[in-house]
Amino acid sequence: MSLKYILLLPILEILLFILFGDFFGFFPVIFYILITGLSGLFLLKSEINPENMKDIVANPKDWIYKKIAGVLLFIPGFTTDLMGIMLLIRSLRSFVWDFVPDKTKNYFYSNSKGSSKEDIIEVDYKDLDEK
Repeated sequence: MSLKYILLLPILEILLFILFGDFFGFFPVIFYILITGLSGLFLLKSEINPENMKDIVANPKDWIYKKIAGVLLFIPGFTTDLMGIMLLIRSLRSFVWDFVPDKTKNYFYSNSKGSSKEDIIEVDYKDLDEK
């Protein structure tokens, strides 16, 4: 993701605060931000016990998506809340995955398959300590 998109996010969040504040009113917007922040905090709260560990090991992607969604919901703003809600809904996760750059996707796919032929470096060496 380019730096210009990261710098654009706070500007977009401020514009959406003003727009929704004007449309819904001040107190409903503040209440919405507090509710999404608390729900994000609830998603981030981690109680890992042996019963939950089996579910996490069986399907780690769901656990990761849940934690990322918790971080996005905890950040105050409508854009990050929308992205967090999209990560919580399984059918919309593929839509979010389409926005991940191809370079990042290739990095994760190449590392998950193990070492390839390109990772092996063959060298010849000579021991200088031998007489």
